Amino acid sequence: MAIKDVAAGRSDLYRVNPAVIQIKAGWNSRDAADPANAAHIQELKASIKEVGVKKPLVCYMDQDVVYVTDGHCRLMAVMELIAEGVEIKTVPVMVEDRHANEADRIFSQIVHNQGKPLTALEQGKVFKRLIDLGWLGKDIAAKAGISASRVSQLLDLLTLPPVLQAFIIEGKASASMVIACLKKNNGDVALTVIELNAALDNAKEAGREKALPKDTEPKEPKERKPNALKIIATIIEEAAAEGDIDDESEEVIIKISEDNYRIILDLLNI
Repeated sequence: MAIKDVAAGRSDLYRVNPAVIQIKAGWNSRDAADPANAAHIQELKASIKEVGVKKPLVCYMDQDVVYVTDGHCRLMAVMELIAEGVEIKTVPVMVEDRHANEADRIFSQIVHNQGKPLTALEQGKVFKRLIDLGWLGKDIAAKAGISASRVSQLLDLLTLPPVLQAFIIEGKASASMVIACLKKNNGDVALTVIELNAALDNAKEAGREKALPKDTEPKEPKERKPNALKIIATIIEEAAAEGDIDDESEEVIIKISEDNYRIILDLLNI
């Protein structure tokens, strides 16, 4: 059996009932806990509801089951719309290269991905599958077009405790910043969490939702500036208490000491 045997029709592409398309267990590297991915699916739903699925899903057949290798978010958006009562009978499907192997399918998640890019953690998951298939880091680097050290860094992300991965997934700090903080704290997770939370507080004070490396730097205490209006009001109140204010004519005359006069000039930067 081939995909054409379960297709409802075809022009340049196959048209397949989305209900028969499956996501292979453990295959999708997209992190459902990432708010950005949830937002991405909502955007896709709005677009698909309006104009349908325009970019074909890439699929392959394995023992009479159709699996998607590129287009997981589009498929999830479609299935959510169907559950909400939107009638979507078929979606466009492109068949992957019949000579593709498991490693090719794994790499396709990066190569085919022209929509929302995979996050650093999601790329790490893709590379981990290749390592499990016996690939070497240098071979992954050559195939992905990145350095071997970058591959190693992405794989290291998968070893981070969930509490630190959360900073990356939730967009609170970059992967490189989290790793740098952990190294600076000699692998102490608790101290790293404290430092990252403090950096987030500094970022929010600056009007940002994501911490930057500069937010981990100690902040110098702000110089408390005197409240000019309160000081001048106090000087006037003292003059009034001493009877040194003459407001009986059209002009108000306030008599103040030379010291208070100098204070007012300093406050006014004269």
